[in-house]
Amino acid sequence: MSDVIRDGDKTFEFAVPVVVIGAGAAGLIAALAAREAGADVLVLERDALPRGSTALSAGLIPAAGTRWQNEAGIIDSPETFATDVMAKAKNEPDPGLVALVTREAGPAVEWLGATYGLPFSVIADFSYPGHSARRMHGLPTRSGEELIDALRGAAESAGIDILCEAHVTTLFADANNRVTGLAFVRPDGSRDEVGCDQLILACNGYGGNKDLVKEHIPSLAEALYFGHEGNKGDALLWGEALGAATRHLSGHQGHGSVAHPAGILISWATITEGGVQVNLNGERFCDESR
Repeated sequence: MSDVIRDGDKTFEFAVPVVVIGAGAAGLIAALAAREAGADVLVLERDALPRGSTALSAGLIPAAGTRWQNEAGIIDSPETFATDVMAKAKNEPDPGLVALVTREAGPAVEWLGATYGLPFSVIADFSYPGHSARRMHGLPTRSGEELIDALRGAAESAGIDILCEAHVTTLFADANNRVTGLAFVRPDGSRDEVGCDQLILACNGYGGNKDLVKEHIPSLAEALYFGHEGNKGDALLWGEALGAATRHLSGHQGHGSVAHPAGILISWATITEGGVQVNLNGERFCDESR
């Protein structure tokens, strides 16, 4: 349930300059940046611990032109990275957004390493499909769980409050659609309200909301969703209710790399080293490299 209540006279007993909804990698990094800029920050997370889709991933971040690449003798640049993205995505993305992401990824990883001590290194012995340079950066165990735990530790050390088991259900806004605060519920049904000057929605996508998947990606309406079930599209629904523009809502990552019903990932390393996938009849059913 994602509601927006317009009440220009709404007041709050408790308020924070910046509130972040979602304690995955995006939310925690946004909180670190806001705290570094001098703001007091509160992060609200619906789960008992910050995990989210980040913990389900390999925790790898593609970035170009980093010191780790330089140390490994890897020649790369944001421009090359952008060219790779556009080629793999058949020139569908907005070139400006691709340039922004590929330009800022390297400095962001460098910042996390230098300021918060995250021990990144580059995967120098394996090439991921579509990348013309080896630019995947990760922590020692190459796991999303290690990444999210490291970010949570950095946030706590920076004095950022993280409130878990806090499911945000309602945003409050004035007549001009400026968000003034929110309400969240606890597992016991109790409800709290918090005012804020700025709100950051880091709630991931809508993959866990079958109705939204059916609406925006009909071909995947019955597909297996291998992400965090908490990704119900709250940010999208709130944004639309507040009059925000949307685009590229059909964008997704769809592939057959989950072994069903075991629920384990068939890694890219398996495929690029010659592995194939078969169905229950022992038949190969796709070009795995695509």
